[in-house]
Amino acid sequence: MNCISKERKSCITELNKMALPLIAGSITSILMGIIDQAFIGHISLEAYAGVGLVYSCINSLVGVLGAFSIVFNICCSNLKGRNDLKGISEEFSLLLILCGGIGFGLFILFNIFCNPILHKGFGLTGKTLQEASEYLRIFSFSIPLNLVIFLYSSVFKIFKKTNHIFATTLFINILGVCLDYILIYGKLGLPAFGAKGAALGSILSLIVYLGIYSYTARHLVQIDLRIPQILKKIKDKIRFSIPFLAQEFMEDILFVVGLNMIVARIGTVELSAYNLILQIISIIQMPMFGYSTATVSLVSEAFGNGSHKKAKQVKNTATLLSLSCFALMFLVLINCDSYIITFISDEAEVVSLAQFCLPASLLAQLFNYGLNIEKSALQSINESRYTLHVTFTINMIILCLCGVLIKNLLMLYVLLGIGYAAVYLILYQRSRRRLNADLR
Repeated sequence: MNCISKERKSCITELNKMALPLIAGSITSILMGIIDQAFIGHISLEAYAGVGLVYSCINSLVGVLGAFSIVFNICCSNLKGRNDLKGISEEFSLLLILCGGIGFGLFILFNIFCNPILHKGFGLTGKTLQEASEYLRIFSFSIPLNLVIFLYSSVFKIFKKTNHIFATTLFINILGVCLDYILIYGKLGLPAFGAKGAALGSILSLIVYLGIYSYTARHLVQIDLRIPQILKKIKDKIRFSIPFLAQEFMEDILFVVGLNMIVARIGTVELSAYNLILQIISIIQMPMFGYSTATVSLVSEAFGNGSHKKAKQVKNTATLLSLSCFALMFLVLINCDSYIITFISDEAEVVSLAQFCLPASLLAQLFNYGLNIEKSALQSINESRYTLHVTFTINMIILCLCGVLIKNLLMLYVLLGIGYAAVYLILYQRSRRRLNADLR
């Protein structure tokens, strides 16, 4: 019993040491993002709706391509379990080329086809289209910057130096808010750029972010482009990444953009309330992503050195820790809902609708927590194709039901909660069978 207690205590310490700095850094990012949205929300309703839509969709796209950093994390945590440091540097160099090329390509495409995407794809017109278009042309440069930043973040996660992530993220978030305030409202003698100022501030802060990360990580990984058979290895890496990319595409593009399109066609007030609630949901999701990331690294490393028992313990402990955080944050957000919502927007209709729907939207995340821990554990033990099949099938069913049944935002969050619960239960059964089988 004492041995088990020590193992569990060690697991909790290891998870918290890795996850808590990530959570703290992510929460500061979200809070600063809410401040940015508040800046834009006080420009005009059209600016808030248009910029919110672009911001959500670009971040969803970055989330999809961020699957490359998940692949990097899994592969290199496994290599670290075998103490292959040279292999980690090679993996980093390959993915740096891949992410940089894809990111710059998308930046060019968005600048060429900006208006057709927003007008024909999302039905934006008039002032909303203008604000969204100006924001997208600049903010799309965040795609290549973020993809490379994600790789460097994974380096710190693999080497369990997540304190570097927190310190840098906190500094950059404060810098970003200051730049946005100056550029949006025209302070320090500069002209007022409006929504474009928010995009410019974000890009400038990301450039500084990347500079700090690359300097800090210089002793952990080395960039070497003279890799034998580099094109073949890049091709193999793309092939291995396909299930992860498909998973993220389905969840962060097909599903999220599909929901955006459904809500956008209900009305501007509903779209604004939906974007506002997304900002608050992103706060409560931070422990989920922090512990999911820690689960990926620790389960992959455990499998790399053959410690299957530890992999199971990491998954179970991460679930309990993350749900404890969920309960605490849920109580805080529900009790402070009016302050948060009115801080982001002062539009009476938007505030009223957001307050009405917030409890249901947050409760839906309960099953999403368990879902993400189970998914991370399964992906770390070569079950990425199974998680893709399950989540794709259920999410497409939920999306179709939303398209047919949704008349208001409350019904949307009820259906989302049902979908999360179904996926969680299926993945839980799969991971339990797989991990128990590996222990026998």
